[in-house]
Amino acid sequence: MLEIDPFIILEEEVHNDGDVILREGSSTDWIYIILDGTVKIQKATHKGPVTITTLGKNDFVGEMAFLEKGKVPRAASAVASGEVRLGVLDQDRLTKEYDSLSPQFRKLVLTLVRRLRYITEIVVRLVIE
Repeated sequence: MLEIDPFIILEEEVHNDGDVILREGSSTDWIYIILDGTVKIQKATHKGPVTITTLGKNDFVGEMAFLEKGKVPRAASAVASGEVRLGVLDQDRLTKEYDSLSPQFRKLVLTLVRRLRYITEIVVRLVIE
């Protein structure tokens, strides 16, 4: 089970079924941890939204945009599935920890994030065809 320092959670948010927590294409870099409930990660397509995955307790939401420092629009939307309680994570503290990594390791992490974005796009195209 994931251990998260409770002091890294700045505040909590509650979202109801169907609430859009993070919108695809936005450029915010908030990162959350799911404290209770489930969140669907969805991509918009011309045939309607496609659910990529469903996340649950102790999963992170918004980590890709955070790692890219909000410079790249969000790859997907996060939508509450039922009532969801989220912890808003302390970006300053996480940024300090991330920036303490070696430049080579940060590059590796960003490479994985970009590869995940690319693969997600391909999978969604295959699903809707």
